[in-house]
Amino acid sequence: MPNIEYELNEKIHAIIINPYLTWEHFCANCDLIKKYNIKNISTSLNYLAHFKETLGNYSTNINALISYPLADLPVTIIEELVYFAKDKGANGIEYIPNFINLYKKNLETFAAEIEQVKLSGLPVSIIINKSKLQEKVFINAIEICLELGIKNFQFGDGFGSPLTSNDVCEILKITGSQNQIKVVGGIKKLMQVIDLFDNGISCVGTSNFCEIFEEINVI
Repeated sequence: MPNIEYELNEKIHAIIINPYLTWEHFCANCDLIKKYNIKNISTSLNYLAHFKETLGNYSTNINALISYPLADLPVTIIEELVYFAKDKGANGIEYIPNFINLYKKNLETFAAEIEQVKLSGLPVSIIINKSKLQEKVFINAIEICLELGIKNFQFGDGFGSPLTSNDVCEILKITGSQNQIKVVGGIKKLMQVIDLFDNGISCVGTSNFCEIFEEINVI
């Protein structure tokens, strides 16, 4: 039997964004990240320094969520937050762009804001919720991102229904298989994870990482 935990510790990203965590629960999550050797974390700006403090020398990629979940921040503020994240030790940025620009056909503004986020030099992952966009806007957003050199995409933001296999096929046709595709939203079971990987997804993000790794241990 293959070492599933070793195969998945880089592919399952821990999402820790709950603003109501007690300090004890936050530290418990850090212990679980180290226990399962998880190599990627998505978190809020306020948790960055706490992760650096609590994880110590443990090696992991910590990605900071910017403009999540409402895409409601002006680009001038976003620039400051991106550099704040970098100063606090973030290894990457996960960003929700302002899709209203696409509906208004302001394609250059949409692209310019993403370029602004890229200026920090950190890897940028663009977050897109397929179920909440008109198909034309959805495709347009991906195509612009690809033109800008974006190679990391997250589909789903934790709000709405999980992606179907048909959604995955459609996404991969547009993005191509050479880019990293992460799926987020409603992922609670190991079989969901395996099905997504079987369908060509690169990685998943979930706050239920502990339960999934417990399933792996049972296997």
